[in-house]
Amino acid sequence: MDGTKVEESISEGYFGLHDISQGSSFCVHNESLKHGPWIGGKDDWIVITNNRCSMNIVNLITGEKIPLPLLSTIQGVQISESEYLEVHPIGCCSRALRRVVLCQTPSSRSGYLALVLFDDGMLAYTSEGDKTWKLFTHRKAYLGCYHREPLIVMDAILHKGSVIAVDGDGFCYSWDIRYPEEYPMPLATPERVDIEGSVGCIFFLAKSPADELLIIGVHGHCHRARATGRLVVNEHDVLKHIDGVQLHKFEESHGTWERICNIGLGHSLFLGLNYPFYGSWNGIKPNCVYVADMGGNDVLTFALQADGEALIEKHDLPTEQGARLLDGHSMRTPMWFRPTLPSREK
Repeated sequence: MDGTKVEESISEGYFGLHDISQGSSFCVHNESLKHGPWIGGKDDWIVITNNRCSMNIVNLITGEKIPLPLLSTIQGVQISESEYLEVHPIGCCSRALRRVVLCQTPSSRSGYLALVLFDDGMLAYTSEGDKTWKLFTHRKAYLGCYHREPLIVMDAILHKGSVIAVDGDGFCYSWDIRYPEEYPMPLATPERVDIEGSVGCIFFLAKSPADELLIIGVHGHCHRARATGRLVVNEHDVLKHIDGVQLHKFEESHGTWERICNIGLGHSLFLGLNYPFYGSWNGIKPNCVYVADMGGNDVLTFALQADGEALIEKHDLPTEQGARLLDGHSMRTPMWFRPTLPSREK
């Protein structure tokens, strides 16, 4: 998919599965994942694509597969003929498909809702029953051969009927999902505390157990080369050395951000290519932020402290002995998988 030979395990649909609560690892085969890198997911649903950027939502437990609309339904977009995960504005330069944020799965009462993010800032969404992707509007600045969005979206989330996006500088914007054609409303920017030695910060969005909007800033230094062993570029994995993390909660009544050091309810937060979620299980440390695919590691764990600091642990997870994907190099992108009831909610 990235111009190199796709390893045999990918073409056959193998992947490694690690149960962090039990410390058990397995090598798993799933026919639905043949030849398809995953680019997003939520719970036990994964979004897969191919070199033509055709996308499906797949349930790894039931095998159900649901196609998403073609990206060519976005006005002015055509699909690249190359082997890269790219689309093109007609007659102009290419833009790369970064990820799909699966905000709601087909198991939810109202069906699935998905956001698609591109490396030039283009952001669109589709939901169950739609035949097209709807493009979110924000102001453009003309740079070079095509119109490049000034808001380069690093992460996005659905929150109380609005789509919230954060850029690489920590600025947040909000769209009413009913009116994607309108310009977004800017939100206040959290006041970050400098961490000694840090020169960069990358951002995630999530919701607290009390349904409050959170922004998570991971600080670090020394930019690292992009991982050549991945089929999907991870914009959150650009810092070689990770120094710490800061969490801020949005106070809607005042329109301001408040720094927090406790997630609450003994929960921990799980971030990555998956939609963010909370959990509290045996074997899981409370009040931690678990981030998949960061700093060159499968998982980084940030144990939040009362003084605002965080203890950092690195984890590289093995797969079953004798199986493939044992050498630490996998073209699959590590992400969190959370089994749920396979039947639709009533």
